[in-house]
Amino acid sequence: MEKLRVKVPVTNLWRSKDKIRPIDQKILAGNAKDWSTEMSDQETIQLCDDNMIDSQLLFNDKVILEEQDGEWSKVIAVDQPTHQNSKGYPGWVPTASLTSASTEQENAVTSVTICVKSTPLYDEQHSPLTELTLGTKLEKLTADNCKVKVATPLGIGFVDRKATQIPEELVGKNDGETMVNISRQFLGMRYIWGGISSYGYDCSGLAYGLHRVIGVTIPRDADDQQLSGAPIEVDAIRPGDLIFFAYEHGTGSVHHVGMYIGNGEMIESRTPRKKVDIAKLTEPKFAAEYAGYRRYWNQAENK
Repeated sequence: MEKLRVKVPVTNLWRSKDKIRPIDQKILAGNAKDWSTEMSDQETIQLCDDNMIDSQLLFNDKVILEEQDGEWSKVIAVDQPTHQNSKGYPGWVPTASLTSASTEQENAVTSVTICVKSTPLYDEQHSPLTELTLGTKLEKLTADNCKVKVATPLGIGFVDRKATQIPEELVGKNDGETMVNISRQFLGMRYIWGGISSYGYDCSGLAYGLHRVIGVTIPRDADDQQLSGAPIEVDAIRPGDLIFFAYEHGTGSVHHVGMYIGNGEMIESRTPRKKVDIAKLTEPKFAAEYAGYRRYWNQAENK
């Protein structure tokens, strides 16, 4: 099977290529930022209610090409574990958003991750090529005190070195606290069903994206996230642990995940039409549907 890379900042992983609305032309053309901000509340709800998308892919993400149907390609997102497919998350993306990896990418031995909300990718003349979002992974070629030279689907590029480092003021005593500190930047951001970028997250996408920044790959969806990781008892929870909620008083199917931040609270991307917020675990809805904690991060103190 052919392996390809994503060459736009963010692209949707569509469940069906037959449910495209006028507003979706923006993200099909590679403009996820405006697509995320210009959708009406009802259009964001429709993404969920009509099962339009399942997830997203970020710039340079690896995919396996399964099928090509004109302007659409059926792919597997290899860095998004799911019970749906042992190789990764399946879905449809515009063929125009994909390209082959370069020789420099294939031969690179180290990588960097974008650790800020967004940053420009520059070409060799220092002209902006595109915008990269939090969690984007790139093959590193060289670096100096100011820039990192990277191999990308658009050719050789450069990013600010600081953009590949978690800002000092956000680094906690351990990776759990660091994720919580990073997450607070997104308070007030609108919920986007399927979102994994700093243009908008769904509940499990926020958890997935935060772990991606610290170099930990976790399952993409909340139900799979709840089945993996290390189970944590209530009296042992720490900031950065994931907390799950399920139907039938916590015994049924998992439908929501948040990240514990301390003091009986969690940060979450709540639901369509809502925004990233902080909620108390004693809220009746959450208290009645509690389904356990999981930890994926390393407890060792950050250096």
